[in-house]
Amino acid sequence: MKFTPILALLLLLATGCREDFINLNPINAGSTDQFYKSANDMTNAINAVYAVLQSNGIANSYYDFGDLPTDDAYASSNACVAGHCDFDNLAVLPSGSVASGILTSRWTDAYKGIYRANIVLNRITSVQMDETRKGRIIGEAKFLRAFYYFTLVQTFGDVPLVTKELASPSDATTFGREPVAKVYAQIQQDLTEAASALPATYATADAGRATSGAANGLLGRVLLFQGKFSEALPLLKAVIDSKAYQLLPTYEDVFSPTKGNNAEILFSIQYVRGGVGEGNLLTYQFAPENSGNSVQIGGGNGSSRPTPDIEGAFEAGDLRKAITISPGYTTDQGVKVDASWIRKFYDAGLVARGEGSVDYPILRYSDVLLMYAECLNETGNSNDGLTYLNTVRRRAGIPAKIGLSQTELRIAIEQERRVELAFEGLRFFDLIRTNRAIPVLNAYFSKYKIQYQGVTLQFQEYQKVFPIPQDQIDVNPSKITQNRGY
Repeated sequence: MKFTPILALLLLLATGCREDFINLNPINAGSTDQFYKSANDMTNAINAVYAVLQSNGIANSYYDFGDLPTDDAYASSNACVAGHCDFDNLAVLPSGSVASGILTSRWTDAYKGIYRANIVLNRITSVQMDETRKGRIIGEAKFLRAFYYFTLVQTFGDVPLVTKELASPSDATTFGREPVAKVYAQIQQDLTEAASALPATYATADAGRATSGAANGLLGRVLLFQGKFSEALPLLKAVIDSKAYQLLPTYEDVFSPTKGNNAEILFSIQYVRGGVGEGNLLTYQFAPENSGNSVQIGGGNGSSRPTPDIEGAFEAGDLRKAITISPGYTTDQGVKVDASWIRKFYDAGLVARGEGSVDYPILRYSDVLLMYAECLNETGNSNDGLTYLNTVRRRAGIPAKIGLSQTELRIAIEQERRVELAFEGLRFFDLIRTNRAIPVLNAYFSKYKIQYQGVTLQFQEYQKVFPIPQDQIDVNPSKITQNRGY
C-alpha cells in the first residue's frame, strides 16, 4: 500500500479559500483555528502539503520545464493549443498565452505548498502530541518546503522567500524577490534539519513520505546544482552507504504501476488508481495523438514526444531504450503506425483517462550514483567516479567505460544522465547547471534545422530562467520585477 494524500474537506481547512501567493488569505478565527488541535489534524495538514505535488504547476508540467525546451522532447502540433509548443519553441511569455498560464501555475502551486508547510510549522508547536511524530511532521514540512523552493529557484531564479505563516493578505505584498543564494541557504537549512528529523523508512501504510535518505539526496542535488561538489560528496555517500537503496535488476520494474516505492526510489509523486482523483495523466499526455484506445483511453495528446536525437542517444544494446521509448503503436483498427512515443510511464491497466498509477520519480538511486560519480570526478577522483558510472551502465546491459580523463568522464556522465533519467524533467536543468545549454541546444537546433516563425531557434543566456508571471508583477510591481530579457 502506498501513502496518498486524499484530503477533500480537510485540505480546504488547511489552506483557506484562496491559494494564490500574492492573494493569500490568512487563517481566520473559526473553523480553521478549531482544526489544528490534535495529532490527526496535523497529519491531515501535512498531507495537504504533499497534495500539491500532484498539481498542474508541479507534476503535470515537469516535462514542460525540464524536457520540452531541450534536445530530448518536442510537442505534437495538437498540443500547441494547450501551450506546450511554446516551451518547445523557447517562446514562453509572461502573459497572454496558455503557456503563461502554465508558468503561473508553477509559481502559485509551489507557493501553495510553501504556504501550507508554513502553516504546519507554525501551528504544530502548540499541539499536544507524541514528540517523535511531531518531529517527523516538522521534518516532512521542511523537506517539502525545500522542494517547492528548489522548484521555484530553478525555474525563476530570484524569488520571494516566505518562511512564516502570513497573518493577513496584505502581508504577502511585503515580500520581494530575494537573491538565489539566500533562497538556496534556506533550502539547505531546511533539508539539513529534515534529514535529522525524518526516519529512514516507514511502515507500509506510510510508504512514500519523505525520509532522511530523500532529504540527504535532495540536498546533494541542491549543492550539485550550485557547483558545490565537495559539499555534496559526503551527503550522497551517506545515501549510498546507508544500503537503504539499490538499483533494481530490471529497469522496467522501476516504473511499474504495481511497484511504487521500490528500492530504487528515494522520493516520488504518488499516484493510485481508484477514481478518487489520485491517478495521473502521464499515459494520456505522452501517448501520440489519434492513437486510440489501444494505447490510451480515448487516444493520447502527444504533449511530449521523443526527438530523433534522444532516440539516437542510446547505445546499441541499451536495455533502457525499449522501456523508455516505443517506436510506434497499433490503432484500434489494427493499423500499425510508426510514431515514437514516451513509454516510460505507460500504465497498461488504465480503465479511465487520468487514472494512471505509475509514480513520477523525483529522486532515484541511479541519479544518486551518477551525481556521486560527478562529484568524485569534479574533486579530482575520476577513477572512482568511473566506477559509479559503470554501475549504472551495467544494469543497462552496455559495456563499461575505461581510461577516461576528467573531461571525457564529465561528458560521459552527462550522456548517461540523459538516457538513464530521460523524460524525468532533469535534462534542461542539467544543461543549465553545467553551462552546457547554449552549445548543446544550439547545435541540436542547427543540426535538425528547427525553426520558429521562420528563424532557426537559438538558445540565449537570458533563457536559463523562465519569465516571472506577469500577474505576479502586476499585483506587486514595487517588489516583483521581471527577469532580464523578457
